[in-house]
Amino acid sequence: MQKTEHRPRQAFHHPRTTMSATGHWLKTLGILSPLVIGEFVKDPEQRWRYTRIAVIATAALTQGLYARRVQKEREERKQERER
Repeated sequence: MQKTEHRPRQAFHHPRTTMSATGHWLKTLGILSPLVIGEFVKDPEQRWRYTRIAVIATAALTQGLYARRVQKEREERKQERER
């Protein structure tokens, strides 16, 4: 048998990659919003309009949370380098 060097195993749980609770609930609300809107809004035109608004708002908020997290991580790395 031939001895080979193995790479270190990849960890599947990285705290840096987990979604925050806020991000999780925001995505869940975005996914469920068409169902809720469909139950309360009977006019098809209005239903479609509210669904589009909900999807765009969810995407904007999710991207805003992500951008804030990246900014915070960059600030932390900058402070560590300055020490």
